[in-house]
Amino acid sequence: MGCDLNHGEEQRQILDAASAMLTQSFPVSRLRERRRDDLDEISVFGAFSLSLPENEGGAGFTLVEEVLLHVAFGRHVITSRVLATAVAARLARSVFDAGLARQLEEGTIAACAAVPDGDSILFIDGEDAGPAVLFDGRRLALLDRGDGRGEHLKGLGHSLALTRMPKNAVGVLGETYNDTILAVSDLLVCAQLLGIAEATRDLAVAYAQLRRQFGRPIGSFQAVKHHCANMAVAVEAASSLLDFAAVAARDARADAPFQLAALRRLATGAALGNARTCIQIHGGIGFSAEADAHHFLKHAHLLARLGGTAGMLDLPAPLAPHQTITERN
Repeated sequence: MGCDLNHGEEQRQILDAASAMLTQSFPVSRLRERRRDDLDEISVFGAFSLSLPENEGGAGFTLVEEVLLHVAFGRHVITSRVLATAVAARLARSVFDAGLARQLEEGTIAACAAVPDGDSILFIDGEDAGPAVLFDGRRLALLDRGDGRGEHLKGLGHSLALTRMPKNAVGVLGETYNDTILAVSDLLVCAQLLGIAEATRDLAVAYAQLRRQFGRPIGSFQAVKHHCANMAVAVEAASSLLDFAAVAARDARADAPFQLAALRRLATGAALGNARTCIQIHGGIGFSAEADAHHFLKHAHLLARLGGTAGMLDLPAPLAPHQTITERN
């Protein structure tokens, strides 16, 4: 398959507009104040209806453009509610709840992410959120949290609110094992992981140019150069595979499941590896409240928990057809 993975003019315009909006309203430095993200501006931007057809009230773009937008969200460590809302809208449509889907797409309500925890469910940053999306391996469920009351916990370095509720206290509005919706979920998770890998690469390089030791920037030392080069290679590999997997999923190619399974492994490794290396390059300050590097590592761990990885080795690889010895004879 031959395809051009360079961004088109409309894609560049979307990304430029998104970058300007996020830089002004969602700088990473906001996380030091521990304020919850308000998604109103993101919904007004059209993030939740970007790939919805125009005759259904959307912008008429494709899954590829939505994926690129979520890379930008990852770079700014936007709350997981933005991811959950995008997935919840599709889940609502899959269970024929057009009214709920429309509310989610318009940003009237937001969804939160949830993960199973034994006989309970952990809801992530769910205050004031409507429904929840349960990421349970290769199953997605749309949950009604009722009044949302549960045991309030502090997680991820006391920087994110968690709520634990018993499974029998939560209603299930619908669930799916549908490959198409799972593909969207995987792509958006991986897109945000890539955004983290990109941002931590840039943060590490900037600090390596600024921090001086022995009268020289630490970026001039070979060991630090190698770290930064490895971070850049990880980003390029994950970025290329994300683009290819998004195109494969958009076009419903037969090899899309394999590309997505490979992407989940590559993007997770790139995000976690780059975030850790970024902290290491920062030295002792890296995991302090004074620096922003630790936020990326925490968010990467959270995203990596959302959904399970398909068995890549059980899927047909996109290799060129070949003949066996018996067939040749």
